Order: sequence, then C-alpha cells, then structure tokens
Amino acid sequence: MFELTKILVVVDPDSEIQLAVNKGIKLAKLAGAELQLFMADYSRYLEDGYFFDPVRARKLRQEHREKQLNDLEQIAEPIRAQGLEVSVSYAWGNPSYEEIVRTVGEANPSLVIKSSQPHKKIASTLLSNQDWELIRYCPAPLLLVKVGNWGAKPVFIASVDPDHQHDKPAALDHKLIDIAQALAKISAGEVHLFHSTKLPSLAGLYPLKADYKVDLEKINKLALKHSLTEQQCHLSEQDISQSLPELVSSLDASVVVMGAISRSRLDRVLIGNTAEKVLDRVWSDVLLVKPDPRQKVLL
Repeated sequence: MFELTKILVVVDPDSEIQLAVNKGIKLAKLAGAELQLFMADYSRYLEDGYFFDPVRARKLRQEHREKQLNDLEQIAEPIRAQGLEVSVSYAWGNPSYEEIVRTVGEANPSLVIKSSQPHKKIASTLLSNQDWELIRYCPAPLLLVKVGNWGAKPVFIASVDPDHQHDKPAALDHKLIDIAQALAKISAGEVHLFHSTKLPSLAGLYPLKADYKVDLEKINKLALKHSLTEQQCHLSEQDISQSLPELVSSLDASVVVMGAISRSRLDRVLIGNTAEKVLDRVWSDVLLVKPDPRQKVLL
C-alpha cells in the first residue's frame, strides 16, 4: 500500500516560479508528510582551470554552494512556519539528473516532484533532456508538474495495460491504481482507468486488431479488484498518444499515472517509451511509476 510520508522536491535554480515546491507543499499538508527541498546544478566556469586556478575555483564553488543552500533555506522557512517539517540539500554535478537519482537513492522518498516544461522533439530523440533521463532512472515515483493547482476534486487517470502489451509486468497495474487511489483519498479526488487497445503492427507492416469485448472485460475486472465502477473505466481503439490526451481533456484530469519501463539504450532511441510518447501531449501533471525491482518484465 502506497503511503506518502516523505516528498523530495527538485528545486529549479533557474526559475522564479517553483511549481514543484507549491505542489509539494500542498501534498505534504494533505498527507502530513515531510519535505526535502533539493537543488542540483553545475557550471563549467567553476571547474578547476577553466577560468580560475584550482584553489580559486574551489573557493568559488564553496561560495556558490553556500548561496544555493541559503536560497533553499529562504524557501523553506515560510513552509516551516506553516507547521511542516522541511529539510534542504544541495549537490554540484554534471549531469545534474545523476545527482538527483543519487539523492533519491539516499533519501528514499515516497515521491519525487519536479516541474516540467514542453520539450523539443530533438531533445527526446537524442536523450538530452533531464526529464527523459529521470523517467528512466529515478527509482521513486516521479511527479512531473505542469499545472499550478489541482481542482477541488482532482481526477487521476491510471493508464493501465491489462494485457501487458507494452512490456509492463502484471503487478505494475495494481501499483499504479494503488498510488492513484492513495492520492485521490487525501485530496478528495477520484480515479479513472484508461487502456488503449491499439496493437503495434506485425513486423511494422500488418495492423493487428484487439478484441474490444475481451479487453473491456479485462479492464472492468481490474477495476472491480480496486472497488472502481465500470463508469470509471475508459477503453479506446486509438493510439495512446492521441486517445489519452483526449480523455485528459474530456475529464479535465489533474494527473495521469502511468508506468515507465527502462529499456536498452538502442531500444529507447528506436522504439521509444509509452510515457515519452504521451508526456508532451498532455497538459496535466504526469506521475511516472516504476515496477518493483523484484517484478519481472513481460516481453
């Protein structure tokens, strides 16, 4: 059972508007969770010998670290005044996503929150964007924040795959729904399930067609196990990259909850990932969840 006890918020050092911090505060209040504000940054100009000799460069890096920690404390103090437990931490490193992943491994938070902006297609293709790397490597559930506030009764859409067509282990669907329901419970929201029945073409040539009636029975059965109704199940024969954003718009959903499976470097360039296909097409927040390490991926 998912329990929100500790939230790690990635603070953007280059942004005046901290959507992730605001979302972290909201969830921490709802769940009674502690907050860790974390910042990772890097500048090659402060590397030894780039502009400054090693002694001077180290002094400047230390001054920079102290300034960033001070900035984090300035963010933290008003939050502590609201009765929340807040810690701050900072790391210097390149690429910064590796520092985030390392800190997540050390802190073991229930949830990681980071703000996200639309990405250029070339960025995802070349795997140069920090968000894509975090989707693949962040071990904790990762909430990529795009909207400032959820509604009074936020809708959570869990994107499930009862047939496990898209490399997802069976238990991952249950994990997605558990997390969605836990967040809906503390925020007075509701959960809906979504599944795209569209199958990839055989050898890239011959379109395959799923049995809609069978898939409908499967998603309804999955819903029943989590005390959800048939009215909360949504099935589409269109590709997920089109049908899921349409459902998000139709339900005015606040969050899409979906699985993220790491692939080989070659596969992720040529084939991509369902999460990557959808992330830039929805304007809701997106919560990416990994399968438990002990679970096997069905190929």
